[in-house]
Amino acid sequence: MSQAAISPGGPFADLLFDDDPLVDSGRSSESDSWLMSYLDMLMLLITFFVLMLALYGGQLIDRDAAGAPPVTALPLHIPALKPPPRLPLADIGEFYQPPRQLKPAPLASDTGFYSPAPKPAPAEIFAMAPMAFSVPLFDLPDPEPAPVLPQIDGVEVTAIPHGFNLRIQDHLLFDSSAVGLSDSGRQLVEKLIPMLQEFKGTISVEGHTDSVPISTSRFPSNWELSAARASAVVRVLRQAGLDGERLRAIGYASTHPLASNHTPAGRASNRRVELVLQEPSSPTP
Repeated sequence: MSQAAISPGGPFADLLFDDDPLVDSGRSSESDSWLMSYLDMLMLLITFFVLMLALYGGQLIDRDAAGAPPVTALPLHIPALKPPPRLPLADIGEFYQPPRQLKPAPLASDTGFYSPAPKPAPAEIFAMAPMAFSVPLFDLPDPEPAPVLPQIDGVEVTAIPHGFNLRIQDHLLFDSSAVGLSDSGRQLVEKLIPMLQEFKGTISVEGHTDSVPISTSRFPSNWELSAARASAVVRVLRQAGLDGERLRAIGYASTHPLASNHTPAGRASNRRVELVLQEPSSPTP
């Protein structure tokens, strides 16, 4: 065969020189692209199965073929809460009754998170240190001595705020149904004059009666009778030289009883004359 016959332009050129080598390489690359996708898919499947084997380990065993019992979930047993049994009513009654004998609670101890041991007091130091001086906490005034009440026969003397009260029963001063002082009554009042002269305050003479009503031409009621008897005592004191500016005559009738007027003894106790001695008020600065 000559060289012209096998040349590219010859009649056998199509058989011997079908494609260019560069063209063949491009065709092979395009035709092999499906193979790369297939290999990627296989790698993913293999990776998936390897992960499944790693997760489940050796649990993928045909237990039915080996005759092993099927695996079932373990039951979770939760005990049911039972209500406490009710006691019979005969034992507890309608209401709860606490026990009669109660034990005392234990004493609380001082042991806690931190309980340091007490330090003994230095008794020797306190015993050896003498008291050099003492300072009073308060400078209190000396208590006032109790007033000495005068003792007069037939006169009940009581202390009142800022003064005294001299109580005399009416039968010691007046006769029955009389207003003027009797002789024994005048002598009793004269015994009071020295004490009344030394007293510098006011002297109020108060007349009191019982609740028995009285109605005469001279005394229409007990008001006039009590005021008249108080005035009779003031008249004797004024004649004895007492200053009239310090004397008062007051009639209270039966408005200030000492006892009940339903008994004779109570009515006799209510018929009286009282001399109220009040000390002069201190001048305001």
